[in-house]
Amino acid sequence: MATILRSVHWTVLTGSGDPIALVSDAVEKTDFRVVSSSPSSIVVEVPRAMLKNRWGATITGTLSLGAKGTDIEWVIDGPGSKHYEHMVTIGEHMPEGSLDNHGIPEAVAKISLKMFGREEIRHLSNVLDRGEFVYAIGIGSLSAKMGIVALTDRRLIFLEKSIGSEDIVEFALGSIGAMSLGKKMGGETLTISHSGTSATITTLQPGQGDLIARKFRELKNQPQPTALNTTASVDPIAQIERLAELRDKGILSDEEFKSQKTQLLGNL
Repeated sequence: MATILRSVHWTVLTGSGDPIALVSDAVEKTDFRVVSSSPSSIVVEVPRAMLKNRWGATITGTLSLGAKGTDIEWVIDGPGSKHYEHMVTIGEHMPEGSLDNHGIPEAVAKISLKMFGREEIRHLSNVLDRGEFVYAIGIGSLSAKMGIVALTDRRLIFLEKSIGSEDIVEFALGSIGAMSLGKKMGGETLTISHSGTSATITTLQPGQGDLIARKFRELKNQPQPTALNTTASVDPIAQIERLAELRDKGILSDEEFKSQKTQLLGNL
């Protein structure tokens, strides 16, 4: 069976502790194992498990300084379809509050989540980009498949997760021309007009489609931030403090710390 590469972004929040130590402790609570680690990288081996219907895989994480803490770029290399499942397994053993949750718990709290959809919720953070934020979530059908619908600050995602299958359909916010709400006997519907075509998500629970549509209109009507505003939002002093923390943990060398510090001070 051919191997597949998939990428997952994590952010270990500032103040949570040493990211390598946290990940290593989490891996120890699974049947995976850490095969190598350094201040800037970690490699995890997932063994083949016949009883769990699981192929073996190699997971490589590369660490870098981020706005909220330490970013980890994971690459999962292996056959089969459980790449995201591997990351869920590790993530469930990370200390509570140590990872950026992308606003998912708050979005879920706004809806009535029944048994269906819980599996997709567990996997949602694995398909999000670094810093991506979820505003609204619903449960519906697209092309005869049931899954969750998530509206983020960047796109609308439909995620279907079942045995042996992980389907993701996404619509970039910039490509969506309109989003219309409808109602049928089976629930609410959302029709998305994008790039000259359309797609309809059906059987959304009452209120879920309305919540997504209203938040979409808010996002589309927001003024786009200018480069000046983006620069002003960066606090060089806070960045230097995070750099010092990474240097003290050995993730950055003294030379790397001094170089980045000098660059940040030049922005004052």
